[in-house]
Amino acid sequence: MMMMMMKLTLLLLLLVIFAEVISAIHHVTCPAEPIQAREDDNVTLQCRLVPPVDLRRYILDFTRADLQYKVVHTYQDGRDLSYPQMDQYRNRTTLIHEDLIQGTMTLKIYSVQMSDSGRYECYVPDLTAYCTLCLTVVRKDQDNKTNMTTTNICAIVLSVIVALIGLGLILRVLVKHRNLCK
Repeated sequence: MMMMMMKLTLLLLLLVIFAEVISAIHHVTCPAEPIQAREDDNVTLQCRLVPPVDLRRYILDFTRADLQYKVVHTYQDGRDLSYPQMDQYRNRTTLIHEDLIQGTMTLKIYSVQMSDSGRYECYVPDLTAYCTLCLTVVRKDQDNKTNMTTTNICAIVLSVIVALIGLGLILRVLVKHRNLCK
């Protein structure tokens, strides 16, 4: 009886170790740098499973890590599920199913809002594989002000360069005219 218990314990231990090894084989990679988007633009969040596996038969979740893991988009049994999705993302997300074959999870969020800024987690529960990425949404008018400031600085620098060239030409003409008058 004791020998049987030891064999059973050893078998269970080997199964647990095997399960851990199998789940640790895969990991998900995400962009390290924050993704930036302007308000009302569309944005793409992309995560890759390494090594790649056809993900069409797996459950996939995109959640907001900074909002206690509320669901942004879920894919299961070959289709997108809308019932667990947060209202603010309903009808604004698309998972690109063609990318799943290569182990890539590509989620498009349409017409991003300021409230979409935050940490997103891309998760494959069956493989215990996930990664976190950051989305920063800036106001359209804030972005335009930044562009206007850059445009204004460029215009000023260009004006100064043109003025200096013009002044140089005038000085050259004056020096030449002065030498002729001597």
